[in-house]
Amino acid sequence: MRTLLAIGAVALAVAGCGEARSVPPASGASPVVPQALPDVAVVACTADGTRLLTPEVKPQPDGIHVELRQRSGAPATLSTDQGGGWKPGENIVMTEAPGDLRLGCMTDADWNADPPDHSGWVTLHVDDVDHLWVDDRTVGDTCSGSAIDYGVDARGVSLGDLPADARKAFDGVEPDDVVELAGYPRQQPIEYRLVHDGAVRSIARYVDDGHGGWLLNGVDDCRGR
Repeated sequence: MRTLLAIGAVALAVAGCGEARSVPPASGASPVVPQALPDVAVVACTADGTRLLTPEVKPQPDGIHVELRQRSGAPATLSTDQGGGWKPGENIVMTEAPGDLRLGCMTDADWNADPPDHSGWVTLHVDDVDHLWVDDRTVGDTCSGSAIDYGVDARGVSLGDLPADARKAFDGVEPDDVVELAGYPRQQPIEYRLVHDGAVRSIARYVDDGHGGWLLNGVDDCRGR
């Protein structure tokens, strides 16, 4: 009897040791929590050029939001390769594609240089983590563009009628062509694209008429027609 009890005690001890070895040692390290990207880029104009306080941001449904601050130096406006002239305090929403965006503060002296001085510009990285943007960059060797002016009393179509109106604006849409919303889902101007054989060949832009409707502002067509 004493022999059997001793054997049982040894078996329990071995089992207990096995359980102890199966539990991994506590590392004491806290789990890494990824930091959410800001959805507003903060840019400061200084005497030494442009300072980017948020090197990486994500866009909002209507585009890339920027807060411009004047910290020091001569009064400056903000510009990108696509446009600009924004002043501190203005509501700045850009509709450029995600990726690396070059921008910078420009003073009168910078503009008056020949060529204009962009040496103080910086690169903002826009990460479309929510997959908001739909490619609006046209492809084609021969492209044409149009712009339409309206009187103050002009009225446009409703949001619901925009897809059908865009098909008319493109003219000559083929059965397999796709006409769909492009750019950011809530951007202004609103864009529709025509996709032919998997490539963006045309873009139609609509602006707010101020009365709840949308007016065709112009069409960029790269179908070589």
